[in-house]
Amino acid sequence: MVGSLIDPRARLSIELALSGTNASKPLLAKQEEAGRALGMTGAEMDVARRGSSFDFNTSIAVSLALNACRETRQRAIRAGVSEETCEEIERIALSLRALAAST
Repeated sequence: MVGSLIDPRARLSIELALSGTNASKPLLAKQEEAGRALGMTGAEMDVARRGSSFDFNTSIAVSLALNACRETRQRAIRAGVSEETCEEIERIALSLRALAAST
């Protein structure tokens, strides 16, 4: 099986952006613990929850996850994100939204 094209910090940033501050306290605590384990600061996690990142590439990934449309995908591709990575970001966003809807 091929590994993820998205690094763990970017993936967590996407998760944080999609759950925002509306997540349950246990989920917020779990996300914070995961972020700390990845070396993320509180400020990085706060910015991710607001739908952005201090890192340009992560910010592009978060933007695409929050608004997976043709225009956002084209912007990501122009920024150097591959088609395969765009597809993975969109799959991650869909699965996290489906998971949130089922809880």
